[in-house]
Amino acid sequence: MQHLQPFLPRRVSNLPNAIDNGWTLKRYAILAEGRSYDEQVAKAATQAAVRRLPKAGKLADADGNHGIAVQLIHFAETAVVSPVFYWKWGMVLGHIDQMRAQWDEPTMFEEGVREVVGCIWEMDIVSFEIKAWKDGVLNTSGSIEEKVSDYLKQHYVA
Repeated sequence: MQHLQPFLPRRVSNLPNAIDNGWTLKRYAILAEGRSYDEQVAKAATQAAVRRLPKAGKLADADGNHGIAVQLIHFAETAVVSPVFYWKWGMVLGHIDQMRAQWDEPTMFEEGVREVVGCIWEMDIVSFEIKAWKDGVLNTSGSIEEKVSDYLKQHYVA
């Protein structure tokens, strides 16, 4: 990838939500040109994310997280990177440090670059997720369970 090249969209796939250890992860795969989706890599990324997330909270917990996360599994040029974000305190988006697996061992996720939140393709999805949470969970009526269920069904389309 060249430095400061023109932006080109990447293929984004909605993956099934993963439920593990009290967490519900809304998942996406992003594919760089020449890369293809691999279920084993995605499974390893989700397992690594669940190990790194804090203890899952409850939807009604005002003082902690809500057990709802968004995982991006980016099959990028140089590595598989997987930022993970989670909702806490109703309106705050937390994150774990970036996870990264080199292409020679694509299921072995280690810590990535700590100060990196995500790339432009990943942040497009995060922007969608913020709007979906704000509009669907915070600004609608109904039970919290119904609102979150509806939120989990909405997906970014590239």
